[in-house]
Amino acid sequence: MANGDNPTEKEHFIPRMYLRGFSEVKESGKALIWQFSLKTMQQTPVQVDVQDICFEKNLYEIKGRDGSFIAQNTIEKTFGKIEDNTNRVIRAVCAKSENENCLNCPSVLSEDDKSYLIILITSLLYRDPAAIESGIGYLQKSNPNMDDREARNFTLLNLLPLGLDTEWDKNTIIRTAVGNLTGMAYQIGIADEDIIITSDRPVVIWSPKEDEQHNRPRAVAFPLTSRLLLYMFPEESVDPIARNCFVKLSEDQINDLYVNTAVSARNWIYSRNQLTTEQQRIIKEARKRLDRTEHAPENR
Repeated sequence: MANGDNPTEKEHFIPRMYLRGFSEVKESGKALIWQFSLKTMQQTPVQVDVQDICFEKNLYEIKGRDGSFIAQNTIEKTFGKIEDNTNRVIRAVCAKSENENCLNCPSVLSEDDKSYLIILITSLLYRDPAAIESGIGYLQKSNPNMDDREARNFTLLNLLPLGLDTEWDKNTIIRTAVGNLTGMAYQIGIADEDIIITSDRPVVIWSPKEDEQHNRPRAVAFPLTSRLLLYMFPEESVDPIARNCFVKLSEDQINDLYVNTAVSARNWIYSRNQLTTEQQRIIKEARKRLDRTEHAPENR
């Protein structure tokens, strides 16, 4: 995130505030997290600082013809506002999950809370470097004379919110895609220990069925912290009494998360604690199946 008047170059596509929820925060304030590489299928020998992962240099910067940045950090600052709002929601949910009087609350999330979570989840899908590169490639295929700078600028301007013009922001892909996740039922799963994992592509989406009238996912899973997992389902598929509430996660649900996180991730899986032998086995088997079938994520 941009720091006041000092422009930042390290632009994180997975927010540091999010990764802190899966990290061990030291007295120094550093948030350290364990990494598992899907390329080597090995866990790194030491924890890493969340500051030093999931970023690319000047990832969201618009460039002029001379190579200089135009309105530097504008997109980064917009993401910062989204992250600040969502961080407050996640912290409030954590507090409720630790209060026995709140575990049976009929409504864990307010409508504003839901909106902030949807915006964060959607932004994570499209601020990913691979998504940006895909947009650039599509543009250049359709417009062979468009150079890399023009294609990148156009992709960033149409993919991501700038926070400068309300009407423009409404038509960005992120804002448009938010509509696909509205009107869904929420559940927040609670694990007894810090065993929820995440990745460099943390949102798991089960695509709509072919005969689905609305372009709404069959389900979405989004790890919130090392103990909390957000589920989203179409409202018509969930009994009203089971909406917007806390649920205790079963072993099968947790293992299902491991499988689908492994399938959805690009290169890295992150966890608060070192992965156990059993967790690693589940992840490795899931990636082997992915290599064989080339389908992602695994259907329920």
